[in-house]
Amino acid sequence: MKKWRCGAFIRVHGFIQGVWSKQSVLRFTHHVLRMTLYVLLGVSTAHGWIDGTPYFYEHFGPVLKDTSEVPSAPARPNAPQLILGDRKEFFAVNFNTHEQYIVQSTLRAIGEFCYIFVEDSEWLRTVNEETVRSVRRAFDDATPADSNRGIYEIETELFGAPPDIDGDKRIYLLLLDIRDKATRGSNFVAGFFSPINQHRGVLRHPELGIPVRSNELDMLYLDTDPLNAGSEKALGVLAHELEHLIHWRHDSNEEIWINEGCAEYAMFICGYRVTGHVSSFQQNPRISLIDWPQGARSQLAHYGAVYLWMLYLHEHYGGSQTIAAIVKDRANGISGINNALHSRGVEATFPVIYADWKVANYLDDTEFADGRYGYQNEQLRLRPHREHRSYPVSVENNVLASYASDYIPFYPSARNGNLSLSFEGDNRLPYDVKAIEFQGEQPTTVHDISLTEMGKGSLLILAFGQDVGKVTLIPSIQSEQDLSGRNVSSYAYSAQQIIEKVEFNATVLPNPIHPRYWDIIAVPNHSIAGSPPQITVAHNAKPIISAAPMKVVQDGAIYTYSLHLSPEITPERVRWEIFFLGESVGSGELQKR
Repeated sequence: MKKWRCGAFIRVHGFIQGVWSKQSVLRFTHHVLRMTLYVLLGVSTAHGWIDGTPYFYEHFGPVLKDTSEVPSAPARPNAPQLILGDRKEFFAVNFNTHEQYIVQSTLRAIGEFCYIFVEDSEWLRTVNEETVRSVRRAFDDATPADSNRGIYEIETELFGAPPDIDGDKRIYLLLLDIRDKATRGSNFVAGFFSPINQHRGVLRHPELGIPVRSNELDMLYLDTDPLNAGSEKALGVLAHELEHLIHWRHDSNEEIWINEGCAEYAMFICGYRVTGHVSSFQQNPRISLIDWPQGARSQLAHYGAVYLWMLYLHEHYGGSQTIAAIVKDRANGISGINNALHSRGVEATFPVIYADWKVANYLDDTEFADGRYGYQNEQLRLRPHREHRSYPVSVENNVLASYASDYIPFYPSARNGNLSLSFEGDNRLPYDVKAIEFQGEQPTTVHDISLTEMGKGSLLILAFGQDVGKVTLIPSIQSEQDLSGRNVSSYAYSAQQIIEKVEFNATVLPNPIHPRYWDIIAVPNHSIAGSPPQITVAHNAKPIISAAPMKVVQDGAIYTYSLHLSPEITPERVRWEIFFLGESVGSGELQKR
């Protein structure tokens, strides 16, 4: 499929010269020149690149996992001896129709580790000798990460050797105009690894029933339009696709989000940037880490998320060898990550690390909390889900998927007061809720909000508007049992900035049934939600209960404490006192029955 061409604009230019004003022609010419420059520099007019590899796992998953019914074809006894200029036909997939088609191509370069074939219709249109030299040099000789090692050596030394279905150590690289659904402003398929080529004979599309043929080669596909196949972006895609080939050898049915995360990481270790995908995640950070979307739906943010996950493990849990252990472990998904971490001597499990990772994505501060909430190799600034600057706040029916996080900052509406936060999650699924205090732009404290069995929790932030300039709430669903990421839950939260002084009406009621019990009740003049008041009880001036939290009733509207006295204690010599935020807010003595 032919995509956006600069030539179309130039042809139109010739037509409009006779009907437009000189100024209009100059403006249009400037636009054409700018578009031409984009093409020459390899800048895509599409929104962003995606990988075609997940397509095969989505559509051919059952067939790829079970090879018992795949008709066998005889293996070639020896790898063919190829020379420059050899013509060859390859099977490729049309992502629009799901059908295969034949690509007529010519061998344009032979490297130490690769054959580079170019689709004949693309030669001297989007690909030339310089393009081929750039691809061969990057694959064989040098990368931004290492001037003495190419993509092949860097990745095989770390992840292991690729499969060898064709008995040839070289990888076939096919540069072609990938047929996809790309239009101007949409995502486009920049490359892919087809696991079908790791089978012999003919397979059938599980849904459509159409025949699908294998090239029976270790090969990768790289787009030539709108991608400039010789650009740094394209070479990064090539590093991405090689990891898929190697990963297939170790774990052919790995979950897509792990597979794509490791492939994005492969770009990083070869020195290629993942900027576009990271930027997309920053704009949409509330996606599930572990639930990869099917089809070509807005996937760019998911690429950014899985890359940042692998980068976080790299920086905080053992470097590149930890990612290599994930690639080589035959367990899938979260289980494979936990296995790899355990093999590297890491005791922390996936949910624990995720709880830190979600905070790191928001803070990205390597100088705070010993660097656990930051990246050395990225600079992130997430767009929050929503923010609040006036109070009271009450929000319900926020929906989250498993291992997805929301980021909700609260700013003071006045220069003094306290912030009372309340959270209530669906008690069917476990939540992890963090709250970060900031002084200015600097984080000072990361709170874990403790939740009851019913999923409720609260927190009181003191000096909100004075010492504390912002508080960010970060809830997420984290279940070790839910490994799909497709479970969703709703939650609610409320917030109130308490400016006026909190006053309590405190009283004591004898228990009518149990004579040795008294109920001490404290009613604040408005809901405080966060830290409950505390009670101290003394007998003959000697403390018998010290700073015990009172029990909340009606979401902070009433607090109670049930006091039991042993027989040797006389009630009339018992004195109680209630404290809130370190200040006494009520006191009295028990009355004799």
